Amino acid sequence: MAKLNAKALRKLVLETVEEIKNEKKSTSRKQELKAIIETAKKALAEDATPSGVDSDRFPLELSAAAGKAAEAEKLVTGGDEDGEESDDTVAAAPGSMSVKDLKPSQSSMNIHKAVCFALAAIKKMPPFTSGPGGDLGAIITNDNHIMDGHHRWIASGMVDPSSSVGGYVVEFPAKKMIAALNMITVHLTGRTTGKEGSGGFDQFNEAGILAVLQDFAANGASVPGKGPWAGLEGPVVVEACEEFSGVTGEGALAAAAKKLGDNVSELTLSVPAGFPARPDMPVISKGAGHLDQAIELLRSGQVDLNEPYAESKVKSTNVILERWHSLAGLLK
Repeated sequence: MAKLNAKALRKLVLETVEEIKNEKKSTSRKQELKAIIETAKKALAEDATPSGVDSDRFPLELSAAAGKAAEAEKLVTGGDEDGEESDDTVAAAPGSMSVKDLKPSQSSMNIHKAVCFALAAIKKMPPFTSGPGGDLGAIITNDNHIMDGHHRWIASGMVDPSSSVGGYVVEFPAKKMIAALNMITVHLTGRTTGKEGSGGFDQFNEAGILAVLQDFAANGASVPGKGPWAGLEGPVVVEACEEFSGVTGEGALAAAAKKLGDNVSELTLSVPAGFPARPDMPVISKGAGHLDQAIELLRSGQVDLNEPYAESKVKSTNVILERWHSLAGLLK
């Protein structure tokens, strides 16, 4: 809601005073003024402003946020103690978008894990029992960046770029949301570093995908460091490639790799300059319950994103009451 000008605000307060005076039940002067304040505050309510997020308080790198661990609780939960109820709220609601309309926030992904996910989507195996798309278990910013769920996103795009993926859509741009989520990560998990990177987008082409499929067909699908992918043994990998490409026999792997590579070329495979590397990105796990906790902190305005800050809260209610006295023209 846009801010009211002084004339409109005065009119609002005076009208409120008149309404209160017309009530049949009697109220004390203090209660009357409290009602004025609450009415005007609702009229002036605004969500958190991205440009007002101080980079010193909310660093863009997780390692820098970890250096402020002692302040994390105050920064993440002090927003409702700063004397302003709505200055820190970030609108967030479940939503979905086409895979090809979304953009990554990190440039490092594990191609083996992504291809495992793609094969699972083709075979409608967990976590893609309905095929490509579905819930990313992640936050999507208002400039269309995903904050997590990158492997599910790119796997869905490899199989069907027009499929839809869902998550919590927040009314905040990516860079500022990364900074907020870094501090939330420190508060909720105590982590000082993010996840390690494992290769760039340059792997995601026909040749790179074919090499992985050939390995999987010979040895079964697996993710380095994590072991075999249940249900995707060698024969099942070949079967998935045949089903996806429409080619049977020896040419199925190459045909599937070409189709997967063509599809992934429709996606945005770049990250804007200035985004942190993966080890400096937030880690908000849906499985650990951190995603829902983060959303609640943002929606409730507890993350102290904008001024006034909790530590500078005006403690004297008399000052506030005098100000509203003046605005209402109640002082002679």
